[in-house]
Amino acid sequence: MKDTQILQVAENIWCVRRRSYLTCSYLVKTKSGAVVIDAGMDSGGADVRAGLSAAGLSMHDVKAILLTHWHNDHAAGAQVIQRETGAPVFYNAGDEPFFTRENAGGGLRAKVSDLIPEWGVGVLFKGLLGEAIPNAVNAQLLVNEGDTLFDDFEIIETFGHTPGHVSYFYRPAKALFCGDALAVINERVRFMSRPVTPDLPAARASMARVLRLDLKILCPGHREPLTENVAARCAEMLEVVESDAKWPLFG
Repeated sequence: MKDTQILQVAENIWCVRRRSYLTCSYLVKTKSGAVVIDAGMDSGGADVRAGLSAAGLSMHDVKAILLTHWHNDHAAGAQVIQRETGAPVFYNAGDEPFFTRENAGGGLRAKVSDLIPEWGVGVLFKGLLGEAIPNAVNAQLLVNEGDTLFDDFEIIETFGHTPGHVSYFYRPAKALFCGDALAVINERVRFMSRPVTPDLPAARASMARVLRLDLKILCPGHREPLTENVAARCAEMLEVVESDAKWPLFG
């Protein structure tokens, strides 16, 4: 896809980014196969396919799909990737009704949602109006704080942006895949936008927890990964978070 960029983050980590909304999904090549972290904005799975191709991998190599949260700009492609690969899907119970479409609304909201294209910020509003991802996906395992997947991915509950938002800490690379729990703008760690963070106290507590981790790579859900001066940037932001500074409107 012309809208899709592939950025190599580390030797075995790739970022799949959509230019139209700067949304980031990730691929990690492990000893067990490829792990997909968030499934892209495209409900046909085109984002993940592009990333796999660039990394010299195929759908047959996908061994797991880890989802940080249900918003369409991060999870729209989950169902088709799961169906085509047979790989297990993992997410937290707090977001389950949105992933399974149990929460899916009807009426005018649903009709408007169906008309919005999967492009730019529209993909977020498409999901928010429909109150669910476009195609339901069931988890093979609901993950919780402290769980570890495939020996290397530690689950950290980072609620606030959504009720079941989680982050994945990849121990071998000291890389945190934080979804929308944190933002990175111009190589600085920042707050996520306030209008899409409904539970600010929970989100602030989540930020403080992950900012205390020993990180070498920070992989957010938007813009681009942070790979330089990560410890210093996290320490700077932790001071801001713990100071109770006002949450800025746009991060």
